[in-house]
Amino acid sequence: MNNKFLKNTLALTLSSFLLISSSYAAGTVSSCTLVKADLASLANGSGISVSDLKNALSMAVCQQKIIDAMNRPAEKKKKWWEYRKIFITTSKISAGISFYQENLENLKRAESLYGVPPEIVCAIIGVETSFGKNMGNWKVLDALYTLGFNYPPRAKYFSKEFAQFVALCKRENWSLTSVKGSYAGAMGMGQFMPTAYLDNAIDFDGDGKVNLFTDKADAIGSVANYFKMHGWEKGRGIYYPANVSRCRNVQQIIDKKWDLTAKELYQSGITTKVNISQDQNIRLFAFELEDGTISYSVGLDNFHAIMRYNTSQMYARAVYELSEFIRMGYEKNQNEKGIATPPKGRRP
Repeated sequence: MNNKFLKNTLALTLSSFLLISSSYAAGTVSSCTLVKADLASLANGSGISVSDLKNALSMAVCQQKIIDAMNRPAEKKKKWWEYRKIFITTSKISAGISFYQENLENLKRAESLYGVPPEIVCAIIGVETSFGKNMGNWKVLDALYTLGFNYPPRAKYFSKEFAQFVALCKRENWSLTSVKGSYAGAMGMGQFMPTAYLDNAIDFDGDGKVNLFTDKADAIGSVANYFKMHGWEKGRGIYYPANVSRCRNVQQIIDKKWDLTAKELYQSGITTKVNISQDQNIRLFAFELEDGTISYSVGLDNFHAIMRYNTSQMYARAVYELSEFIRMGYEKNQNEKGIATPPKGRRP
């Protein structure tokens, strides 16, 4: 395709895009501000046609409430102990144990294929959607359009996700306006963005469809596959408490983030109950407790993998802690039935 043809195509598509936007604008508030986009590039990057993209744009509606949510000044940032109370609850632990028991076969199969423990998969689905109960009520088309074409701070990322969503709908033969998700466009039990859905979601039960909304097998296999594709190491440790009382430069160690080595950690005077091997990438974290004290812990490669699902360190710790409660509850139930559950060793 020559450059002149590309330029003409781009001019036409941008012109069409402006017409599309003005046609819907009367029904939205003025703060939905159009962000110009290279439609030809977006379409090409997602393997769809410009006409596919234009058709999707013509059906999308800017949702001011989403922009308001993105612009709303963050309330007082939650401390760890406040954040923890949202996710580490008796009801969520109980629901996680039930989910584990009800989906044992698929969880075990996912573990054998991808190396991800069942309790981690359960905890992710629990934290994200309360085991499928709260998957979001926004039209994904509108959510991604609002953030990709009407919210300049995140337009680059979300416009690409919008195009990927169109590609996903074509692949799965979905109606563009029927798919519901979060206000950020995340979908299904594990809240996958369109790119993650295309790249990591799998048909785990072999029924010919990739369904993360109502098919628990697909959701389980897909979450496990995501972790495997993002660095999860089978049989390795995740997260360990640390004692920093003999360290004179704790903040400097924290500031190294994932560039920290086990050698540097131990040379600084910080100790752990396990001997972390040199082949692990590690990071020191500080979490404020309810009594005002600070707890310190070391995250390993697998903790990093959880943070690639969501970059918040509090999210990652919540997932880890919830997973441990689910695992212990499941094992207790098994033991009460007279079924032995041998302890799983993890190499740090």
